[in-house]
Amino acid sequence: MNAAEQWLDVPQLIQPAEMCNPNVDELSMMTYLSQFPSAKLKSGAPLRPKTNPARVRAFGPGLQPTGNSVGAPARFTVETFSAGRGDLEIVVINPNGVQETCEKVFNKDRNLTYSCHYTPTMEGQYTITIKFAGQDIPKSPFVVGVKGMAGDPSKVTASGPGLEKTGVIVKQKTHFEVHTKNAGMGVVDVVILDPHGHKDTTRPVVTKKSDDLWLVEYSAGGDGLYSVNVFFAGKSIPNSPFGVGVAPAVDPRKCYVTGRGVQANGIRVGDEAVFIVHTAGAGDGELKVDVVGPKSAQEKVRVKKIDATTYECVYEPKKTGEYVVNVTFGGGHIFKSPFMVEVAPAKPTKIRVYGPGLEEGVSHQPARFTVETNGQTGLLGFSIEGPSQAKINCDDNGDGSANVSYLPTEPGEYAIHVLCDEEDIQGSPWMATIRPATTDFDASKVTAKGPGIGKDVLVNEPVEFIIDTSKAGRAPLKVTVLDEDKKPVEVTVKDNKDGTFVCHYVPKKAVKHVVVATYGGVLIPHFPARVNVTDKLTDSDKVKVKVSGPAFDVPVKANQPTSFTLDCSKAGPGNVAIELTDANGRDVPVEITDLPNNAFRVSFTPTTVGPCTARVLFADQELPNSPLRFTVEPGDLLPGPGSGSGPGAGPVDASKVQVYGEGVKPTGVLASLPVSFTVDATKAGTGDLDVVVQDPDGNSIRPEVKKSGDGKYFVTYTPEGDGKYKIPVNYGGKPVPNSPFSVNAAPTGDATKVMFTDNAYKEAPVGKASVFKLDPSMAGEGRITCRVKNKADDNVDVDIIDNGDGTVDVVYTPQSPGPYDVDIKFGGKTIPNGKFTQQALTPDEFKRRQDEPDGLHDLIIPERVRKFGSAPPGAPGAPGTVEGGPFNPVEFCLPVGPIFSFVGAEITTPSKRKYRPKVVDKKDGTVAVHYSPTEVGLHYLDVTYNDIPIEGSPFQFYVDSVAPGRVTAYGPGLSHGVCGKTCEFTIVTKDAGSGGGLALAIEGPSKADMNCVDNGDGTCNVSYLPTAPGEYIIVIKFDDKDIVGSPFKARISPGSDLQTAHVAPDGSGQVALKIAETDLDSLTATIRYPSGKEEPCSLKRLDNGQLGIGFEPKEVGEHLVSVLKNGQHIPNSPFKIYVGEKEIGNAGRVRAYGKGLEGALANELNEFYVITKDAGYGGLSLSVEGPSKADIECNQDAEGLCRVRYKPTEPGDYVVNVKFADEHINGSPFKVKVGGQPAGQVSEKVLPARSAPDTVHVGSECELSLKIPSTNVKELQAMVISPSGASEPCDVTELGNNEYSVRFIPKEIGVHTVSIKHRGIHIPGSPFQFTVGPIVDGGAHKVRAHGPGLERGEVHAPCNFSIYTREAGPGSLSIAMEGPSKADVKFQDKKDGTCDVTYTCTEPGDYIITILFNDQNIPDSPFKVHVSPSSGGRKMTDLGELQEQGCQVNKPAAFTVDMTGTKGTLVARVVAPSGAEDEAVVQEIDKDHCSVRFVPRENGVHKVFVCLNGLPVAGSPFNVMVGRVDADPALVQASGEGLSKGCTGQVAKFLVKTAGAGSGALGVAVDGPSKVKLACHEVPEGYEFSYTPTAAGDYLISIKYGGNNHIPGSPFKAHIVGDSQEGKLWNEQSQVVVETVTKSTTTSVFSAAQLLHDADASKVRSEGSGLQKAYINKEATFTVDTSQAGHNMLLVGVMGPRIPCQEVSVRHVGGGRYTIIYRPEEVGNHLLVVKWGDKHIPGSPFHIVVV
Repeated sequence: MNAAEQWLDVPQLIQPAEMCNPNVDELSMMTYLSQFPSAKLKSGAPLRPKTNPARVRAFGPGLQPTGNSVGAPARFTVETFSAGRGDLEIVVINPNGVQETCEKVFNKDRNLTYSCHYTPTMEGQYTITIKFAGQDIPKSPFVVGVKGMAGDPSKVTASGPGLEKTGVIVKQKTHFEVHTKNAGMGVVDVVILDPHGHKDTTRPVVTKKSDDLWLVEYSAGGDGLYSVNVFFAGKSIPNSPFGVGVAPAVDPRKCYVTGRGVQANGIRVGDEAVFIVHTAGAGDGELKVDVVGPKSAQEKVRVKKIDATTYECVYEPKKTGEYVVNVTFGGGHIFKSPFMVEVAPAKPTKIRVYGPGLEEGVSHQPARFTVETNGQTGLLGFSIEGPSQAKINCDDNGDGSANVSYLPTEPGEYAIHVLCDEEDIQGSPWMATIRPATTDFDASKVTAKGPGIGKDVLVNEPVEFIIDTSKAGRAPLKVTVLDEDKKPVEVTVKDNKDGTFVCHYVPKKAVKHVVVATYGGVLIPHFPARVNVTDKLTDSDKVKVKVSGPAFDVPVKANQPTSFTLDCSKAGPGNVAIELTDANGRDVPVEITDLPNNAFRVSFTPTTVGPCTARVLFADQELPNSPLRFTVEPGDLLPGPGSGSGPGAGPVDASKVQVYGEGVKPTGVLASLPVSFTVDATKAGTGDLDVVVQDPDGNSIRPEVKKSGDGKYFVTYTPEGDGKYKIPVNYGGKPVPNSPFSVNAAPTGDATKVMFTDNAYKEAPVGKASVFKLDPSMAGEGRITCRVKNKADDNVDVDIIDNGDGTVDVVYTPQSPGPYDVDIKFGGKTIPNGKFTQQALTPDEFKRRQDEPDGLHDLIIPERVRKFGSAPPGAPGAPGTVEGGPFNPVEFCLPVGPIFSFVGAEITTPSKRKYRPKVVDKKDGTVAVHYSPTEVGLHYLDVTYNDIPIEGSPFQFYVDSVAPGRVTAYGPGLSHGVCGKTCEFTIVTKDAGSGGGLALAIEGPSKADMNCVDNGDGTCNVSYLPTAPGEYIIVIKFDDKDIVGSPFKARISPGSDLQTAHVAPDGSGQVALKIAETDLDSLTATIRYPSGKEEPCSLKRLDNGQLGIGFEPKEVGEHLVSVLKNGQHIPNSPFKIYVGEKEIGNAGRVRAYGKGLEGALANELNEFYVITKDAGYGGLSLSVEGPSKADIECNQDAEGLCRVRYKPTEPGDYVVNVKFADEHINGSPFKVKVGGQPAGQVSEKVLPARSAPDTVHVGSECELSLKIPSTNVKELQAMVISPSGASEPCDVTELGNNEYSVRFIPKEIGVHTVSIKHRGIHIPGSPFQFTVGPIVDGGAHKVRAHGPGLERGEVHAPCNFSIYTREAGPGSLSIAMEGPSKADVKFQDKKDGTCDVTYTCTEPGDYIITILFNDQNIPDSPFKVHVSPSSGGRKMTDLGELQEQGCQVNKPAAFTVDMTGTKGTLVARVVAPSGAEDEAVVQEIDKDHCSVRFVPRENGVHKVFVCLNGLPVAGSPFNVMVGRVDADPALVQASGEGLSKGCTGQVAKFLVKTAGAGSGALGVAVDGPSKVKLACHEVPEGYEFSYTPTAAGDYLISIKYGGNNHIPGSPFKAHIVGDSQEGKLWNEQSQVVVETVTKSTTTSVFSAAQLLHDADASKVRSEGSGLQKAYINKEATFTVDTSQAGHNMLLVGVMGPRIPCQEVSVRHVGGGRYTIIYRPEEVGNHLLVVKWGDKHIPGSPFHIVVV
């Protein structure tokens, strides 16, 4: 208050004592406080400083303890960027205490740096004090030792590529060397100025390699002229500064290849393999193309430069086998290089393929081509490879040919493979360039007509047709005519300038021709057109000439002009000739006029009354119905000169109207096809025309009437059905002659072949379009018609839409509720299931019906359309046959990655046919796979992402035909699913009778709650929720018998993006203890329960300031708390605490509610509440599982109300688990549907250039370069074991930056084992295999990857790992990272078989690192790494003290976590060397510190995972060494034929020798095409393993010892030959873990009976949570201490409600102590028996509840 009065002029209207009084006058207080908002600060007020000297950095050789000399400028830099404003003060004091001058220059750069230097004048110790804003910066004062006189920089030289004027590339590391021989003392310093004069953009790394040699490395960030300044002893060396020109980077990864010549399959011997290399944007570099054929033969390649960035490359393979195409640019492989091309033998084929879809197309528009088998038999198949999944549709033309279309959804190059018997035909694949989608044109709106595309034309006769593009937009038109040999025929295309084109050609051969027309590269509808060229007309062609007109439809009057029309549009090309004679045999003059569409009008004026005869010839051949006859009646005289008549002249006279044309001919018309007729009123005066068309049922059809302007009307109508139609025609209100006309409509096509392609439902919502999807492509000539009537019997408007792909949509919109009668016809006949009634419901009623259990019912079950195949007629699968009857369609919904174009799918049928199903991107990280089955039996679905099988692939599903009376099941839940998501399937029992009833059972890794809903229509929907990944067995029985396909196997995958966030608020009870001690770190505490079990507990400072403990009470009764200091009880210890029944946690009393449990939104906070009041003391555990990690916040108040907020980042189905006292509360787990928009994933892929190491020989030096973080050379030991077993130490040299060189000189040829240990423990990846001589067993399984960067990372901090590829042999390496941000990945090849990888991420989250060698995953790939937010260099925990104290088995270990500045919940778990996982106890010490405690049960390195708010803290997982590790994997040997070869159905064996290698966990895993039963039995020198493979292929056998360390040579590859008995298409793994004992090479035989006399089971002690409670499919643990019970054997067994527990592990950890781990497989009461010899230990048998 005094300060406010002094500096703000705020008078003290109230005294301080009054302010502290609870009864202070409120008005006085308010008056005093109201003065502050308007107060103004006086100058000179004591403000808090805005500077922070602690953030100033100083660095440089001038501050180093050594390296500076007299007379040489000592330079250093001070950086003040983060420190705020302040003055920099530097004081240099020499050894005599005298201040020397130090110059400083402000650089005015972005980091606010100062360049400083001083020149020492004498030897001794200098003190440099650096202050900022008057305060010392960190590490100030600096003590610098100056020794000797400065050297002579004139004797220093520098050389290397980093100083050359040219050759340095942007962002590529370069170097140079500085030689200081004979130059004296001094330090090399380098300053590099970029083209803008900045010196902070390029920082060199200077390394002293020897006394006379310095290595300088740098990487320029941009192009231009750089100035490299080299100093020695503070002065420039000769020629410094050096001018270095940095050129733009050459990035070969920006180059790409197109063309057939690099396709993996399809090239045949003798082909010209052509491909194009595109280098645009890759910089200036040299292109090199190298093709290596079989037996490493070099193939000749012709390279032609097309333009500045495009090259054409051609090679001609002469032999069969694998070819390798290497394409490099600027010295580096381009994208996807090298290419592996399999060349097959030349194989002529009769199959011909043609069409525009083989060359070009447009995205999102069908690209089409045609295949003609020409009598060649075999199974024809198609596959499309390209940037997107392309749906393939194949329509059989029934003549040995098929029209094939595919729908690309992304632009780019596509490879079209045409296969016969699963082998590319000659010329396949074809490469098509797909352009981006455009709205400039629509090829589906182009029409074509004319005789030139009719079925038959005459040879050597000119023909034409017209293409109309007026409604299709603007695009280039291309027309091609091919003869039978696919040779082009000359075509002329005339542009009429109105959007129409006249196409003209003359066929020269009487063979089949094909006309292909594309618009904008897209095939127009009804093309390609097949034209049969003949040398004469057939009778059927003659019949196709139609004759109509007034001369035959109305009476002909003498002396009055009349006419008739010849329609030759369907008869092909040809000339017309007419011979007309009257009743006297005299010729009647005729005039023939050409009309459009190959039609002709014949006009004449008869003068003689009586019969007339007309002979009609077409193409020089008389028509079958020729001669035609008609009668001329008496008429008026010809008009004299000056008289006239016409429209509008005189009164209306309906009798003078003439009606003629196809539409009124009594001979009939074709139903469903539009037909026309003409009304000629030119002589009838002016009047109104009225035309009505009535169908056979009396319904009126609206005709289309067009007036020509000369008194003629053209009337068009479409007869929807077959039967008699009446057409009354009135003019001026009176009927015209012969009205009403009677026309017979005949059916056409085959309506039975029209099929529904989607479901039609009984109900539809009012106001929304109801759509019926039909496929009439196989029904022949005809069209779809539809009539819809409402309840008032009124017609409803119907739209019929041609989709352009052979399918049709029938659309109508109900406007009011009620029934709507639908009648769909084709060619005049109702199609199958085409007549039905649909009920229109209000939108609310419709939604209610959707939500009902039985849902909406189908009216139509879609029938499958048989696809095209070229099998011989009558063969199984031949066109027109359907195997097994109709099938239910199959649909999968599978989680994949974010890039849809990476997804591939293939289905293998029981007959080994392969199909590519339809794959749909659901835009949520999942895809839907649709497939219509064609066969009965077991199918396999292979799904890949980026060419890597997804989790669970391949999936199995069984297909059975749908038949009445048979019980069948279908649906995705029978074959696959994702953990934590509901899986569904359907059972059909229609007409199967009651039988013995339906029985369902699901068995698997977790309990799967099942729900079955009877739909009331003979089907029932079944759903279940798996909560653990693995294989689930689904048994479906009817009448006590398995239905077809049962039992089904469903693979439940964890889902690569199914993540769990977990938080556990502290729900323990707090008890204050009378403790006088104040130092918590010196105290330890344990609690003993009433049952005798004892556990460590944490001491903490309670809210009231007292010390106490927090624990979760589980037993009623007296508890004893022992508090020790230096191993001794403190006063009053042990403390007694009584726990009553109400204090025990009861999950049944906990309640959860809130919107966050009903629905949620991605990327938003969703909230719910948990009430634990009156539920006792217990730990509250919360977890959210789903497609993304969900950050969880939890705030709990003193009243037991906990507010929970979580934030998922991806939409989808989530599971929220709420547990109290380790049990689910009521309603848990909760299923929550999360909507909203997803967050994207970013991927980065690196294809580094890797050099294969040179072959080493006996006597030459071998070297391994390794980066080993957090080590020093004194703590490393290296040993090499030769093939004969001799061992000797290796030389280990420190290279700097945590890099070490391990060298040895081999004396033998063969595989050596190099062991590298840090403090006696193998480093990750050790022991390493090192082959002296040629490498014979290479491959991806020999690659090792290790390093902290594969376990954890931190934002903006470089993360490192190493890859050891030496033993893998030659091959390509690929590294891909996928996660929340694009990772900056850098790769360094050490040229000795080791590679270093560094990556930097800008966003925290989970990242997937995939490492491929020769396109195969290396062991343990892909790796999942969590990148945590930046810690700013702050460590939350330090394990140094814990490691120094040493951790022992079965003794509590604890460390402290600093929570200062953070909020949230901390959880921890521990993973033992054997892989066993257990939770660690986390308890609060005070508000800023928590302790993590656990009890290790094994010796070896334990990984402690610590998470804050569900996310790992920086540095997690932490490695904690427990006890002493005896196991040494380098000393283990494996041998036997079973490691290298075997036969299916025969036992393969191998021996693992552990003698002399210490005791430890021995893990063996066999991964291969079939799951094997892996058996193990002990032998004197180790353990013998055996397995029996049932499928041929390569099996990988991994052998690890003492944790996660492979033994020498592991994994081994065994090649199994023989017939496959199971035929599975995926790899399965079998594994076994053996807890070994110490063995020596010799053993003694002794009598155990001598040692059993002192055994006493009553002295055995047991403890652990596994003695009270366990969880299904989770490991439960307890310990047994027999150290006081004498000698005997420990026997343990667990019996469940139905079966015994099959996995029980007993491990002797030393000193008579045992760790027992078991995994129960069913829920319920279990009996645990523990015996010491033949007697129960105290408490045995134990009763355990498994939940």
